[in-house]
Amino acid sequence: MENYYSDTLREGLRLLYFQADPSRFPEGVRLLEEAVANEEPHAFYFLARCYGWGDGNVKENDKKARQLSKRGIELGSDLCVLGADRMDILKGDVERAMTKTLEDSYHGVLAMAEAGEPMAQYAIGLFYFWGDMLLHFQKPSKQEFLKYEKQNAAEALKWFRRSAGQGCIPAFRNAFNSVRNGVNGVEQNMEEALRWAETMDGKVDMRDYYHSLILEYQKLKRHADAIRWCEKGVRDRVSVCIVDLGLVYLYGDRGAKEDDAEALRLFKMAAECGDEYGYYNAARCIYNGWGCEKNYDEAFRWFDEAARRGHQASKSYLAQCYFWGRGIETNYEMAVRMMNALLKERQDYPKELMGYCCLYGKGIGRDTIRGKRLLEEATQAGNGMAWKFLGDMYDAGVGVPENIPMAISCYQKAAEKKVAGAAEALGRYKKTLFGKWKRK
Repeated sequence: MENYYSDTLREGLRLLYFQADPSRFPEGVRLLEEAVANEEPHAFYFLARCYGWGDGNVKENDKKARQLSKRGIELGSDLCVLGADRMDILKGDVERAMTKTLEDSYHGVLAMAEAGEPMAQYAIGLFYFWGDMLLHFQKPSKQEFLKYEKQNAAEALKWFRRSAGQGCIPAFRNAFNSVRNGVNGVEQNMEEALRWAETMDGKVDMRDYYHSLILEYQKLKRHADAIRWCEKGVRDRVSVCIVDLGLVYLYGDRGAKEDDAEALRLFKMAAECGDEYGYYNAARCIYNGWGCEKNYDEAFRWFDEAARRGHQASKSYLAQCYFWGRGIETNYEMAVRMMNALLKERQDYPKELMGYCCLYGKGIGRDTIRGKRLLEEATQAGNGMAWKFLGDMYDAGVGVPENIPMAISCYQKAAEKKVAGAAEALGRYKKTLFGKWKRK
């Protein structure tokens, strides 16, 4: 990059495109702004990308992207021309600012790419990948379109890989995902995507992609490789990988023996990194007594923190805590509020609890029809407590006629799932000599 950019711009690009710590992005953007203030032509392209596509976590602003692109083009930046074309703003006053043709600018950027400049290599890859070469220069017939598309896909992949080999993260992303998913004329080949990604370890900061590699290795049942990347993520403090490895130990079905205590340790480590899934999974362990003594008070605090950080499923557990009085005083109104919030967000929620509340008017207006329906829906999902609540409903005749055989049937299904109180409920009945159930 030293032949094309100032030290200021080069450092800004390093922080934005060659390392994955988002806390360092603002400094990268600031350096781009400094280079723009110094009227460095190519700086306008990179800052326009920030406003056009949100690079560096900048809030998108099409007007600023246009203004920056126009000024960069006026100053002679070929990168700005290709960037404006890619952002679909190479029109009107932006296009009129051009002093040479699009083809001239393409060849200017291509010369930079061939000389080894990674961001130019990435830009040329984009030009082929998104069809700009097809649209502006090749313009093939319908009969030739697929042939050119395939050729351009191979050319794009070549440039992305060259750029990634020098550490460019977005080039790595496009190279990996295009082969991983098979898009824009690239043939899908997961094994090849993973093989190539392995060769990039140490060349590009892949922290944002560890989780993707883990998931794909797990799909292929290559559990040793998945665990290897999990462990790398743990060393690099990548919280999602820490959670991934915790889940491996929690369930013990992906290449490692079950170890609840180790799972809990990893979930707490992820939580220390601020990960909402770390808080949630640690809370589940503490709530259920996995790898530790069961502690509802502590579990409630962890679920609450996970929910504050945006984890939706934690709200379902919090609703249960409020309903049962676990870690907090029983509060049906709050339980219903939590479940209604999940409903509005179209998230899963404990239907058996909402059904109970509707059936008995706990924290919500009594609605026995809805309550019965929700409990029946919960049983279809295999929920044992819903069978217990239905048994209570038929036993006491709540919203339905009393029906002892139905109550017995529901209690039996709940007992099969070892639901607390189901066996005791069955103990209240006995069979007559004629095989009919009655209360003792």
